[in-house]
Amino acid sequence: MLRTKANEAKHKSKARWDLFWNRSLRIQQRLIDRYSTAYSDPELAYKPYVVEMDEPFKTQWFSQPGGYPLTAIDPRTGRFCNPWNSQSTNGFKRLQDVWRWKKTRFTGSFLEKPKKFKWNMTESRMEELKAKAFLAIPGEIQVTWIGHATTLIHFSDEFKVLTDPVFSHKASPIQMFENYELFGVPRLVPPSLSINDLASIGGVDVCVLSHDHYDHLDLSSVQELSSKEVVKFWAVAMGMKDWLLNNIDGIDEECIIEMEWWQSMSFSKDQGKSETLMLNEELSNVLETKFNNDGMERKISSKKGKSELTVTCAPAQHWCSRSPFDRNTRLWCSWAFHSNIAAEKGENYYGVNNKSKFLSFYFAGDTGYPKTFPLHRQIGDMLGPFDLACIPIGAYKPRFFMQDSHCDPHEAAKIHQDIQATRSIAIHWGTFPLANEPFEEPPTLLYEAAEHKDIDFTAIPHGESVRSETVSKSATVDFAIS
Repeated sequence: MLRTKANEAKHKSKARWDLFWNRSLRIQQRLIDRYSTAYSDPELAYKPYVVEMDEPFKTQWFSQPGGYPLTAIDPRTGRFCNPWNSQSTNGFKRLQDVWRWKKTRFTGSFLEKPKKFKWNMTESRMEELKAKAFLAIPGEIQVTWIGHATTLIHFSDEFKVLTDPVFSHKASPIQMFENYELFGVPRLVPPSLSINDLASIGGVDVCVLSHDHYDHLDLSSVQELSSKEVVKFWAVAMGMKDWLLNNIDGIDEECIIEMEWWQSMSFSKDQGKSETLMLNEELSNVLETKFNNDGMERKISSKKGKSELTVTCAPAQHWCSRSPFDRNTRLWCSWAFHSNIAAEKGENYYGVNNKSKFLSFYFAGDTGYPKTFPLHRQIGDMLGPFDLACIPIGAYKPRFFMQDSHCDPHEAAKIHQDIQATRSIAIHWGTFPLANEPFEEPPTLLYEAAEHKDIDFTAIPHGESVRSETVSKSATVDFAIS
C-alpha cells in the first residue's frame, strides 16, 4: 500500500515537471518567433521535434541499404506519415495554435475583400504570353506558370504534362461568397490559361496530382478536364485513385495510374505520331533498379523511332486532408519526369547531329524542408540532376504553424541545390492568400537567396513561360497591389 502511494506521488511529481517543462518550451518558442531574424538565419527560428527510431516498425519505413524513405503507414493510426518525422509533420494542430494563427487573419481581414494583385503588363503582352505557352520548342523543356501550383509543361514537341489543376475562383470545397475569405480562399489572379485553351491544343498527355488539399485538387476543375477529355492519363499517389473514381463522373479507371514513392511509369509515342500515347509497362521501382554510371538517362534510353516519358512518384514532406475525418488517408508526393525524345527528326534537329535528346524535370508540389533528414538530397541523388524544376516559395508564415508543411524562399533555394537543378522557377505564391506573408515578400526573399547562392532560380509572372536551355537573368518581378 505504501509502495503504491509512493509510486502515485512519483508519477504526479513527474507529470507536474513535464507540464512545467512543456510550458517553458512554448514560452521559449514564442520568444524565438517574436524576436529572431528568421530569414537572415532560418536555423535560429525553429527547432523541429525529431522522432527517434524507438519502435521496431519505424526501421521498415526506410530502404536497406541506402536509407531512402519508403511509403510509410503508421500502424498505430493506419494512416500515411512522413517516416523521418512522423508526428510533428502529420498536419495535426492544436486548436490554440490554429487560433493563434487565424486570429491575425480574422482581425482586420475577415469578411473583407482581399487586395487586388495585378501584373503590370498590357493585354497585347498577355496574348503574346498565351501564344508562347502553346509553342513547343524542339529539344527543350518549356514550363508555363498558369497559377499557384498549376503548370503546363512541354517536353520538346512530343509530350505535354499538366500539374495540380485548379482553375476555380476559390480554393474551397464550395464556391459561394467567391470574393470573400469564407469557406476558402479567393484568387488574387485568374489562371493564365483556361481548360478550353488546353483543349484547343489537343489536351495533355498526363496530369499529375501531388496531394488532395483544395489549392492543389479542385473538384470542378478535374470534372471539367475529364468530361472534355483534355487529359489522357492521370498519375496520382496512393489513395487518390479511389477519390477520383468516387467523385468524378465518367472518368476511365484504366486511365488512372496510382503510385507509391519511388515507383515510375513509362509512356511512349511513335515518331511522327504525337497523338498516339502508349502505356509501356507495369509500375517499376527505381530503388530496386541498379543504375549504371549514366543513371536515369541510360534507363530511359529511347527505342528506335520512339519518344519516351517516364513519370516517377517521389517523396515530399507534407500531409493530406479534405475534411476533419480523412487526414492522411491519401498519400502526398512530388513528381520527377525523364524523357528521351526520338532521334529520327533529321540532322541537327536538336542542335546535336541526329542524337536523341534527354530531358529531366522536377515538380516539388507542396513541401516543407526537413532540417534533420536529407530528403531532397536523396531525391537529387536518385533522380537528378534536373534541367528545370518548379519549387514552391509561398504560404510560409507564421513559421511556428507552417514550418513543417511549407518551405520559405531560403529553404526553396536549398531544395534547388539539393535536387541538383540547373534552373528553377517559383510556384505556390501570389495566387491564393493562404498565409500571412505579404504577397510581394516571397519573390523578394527568393531574389536575395538566389543572388547569395549564385543560382538560377527566378519568380515569373502568371502566364510567363520558361525554357530549360534559354539563358535567364535573375530579376525582380513587376506587379502592383491596390
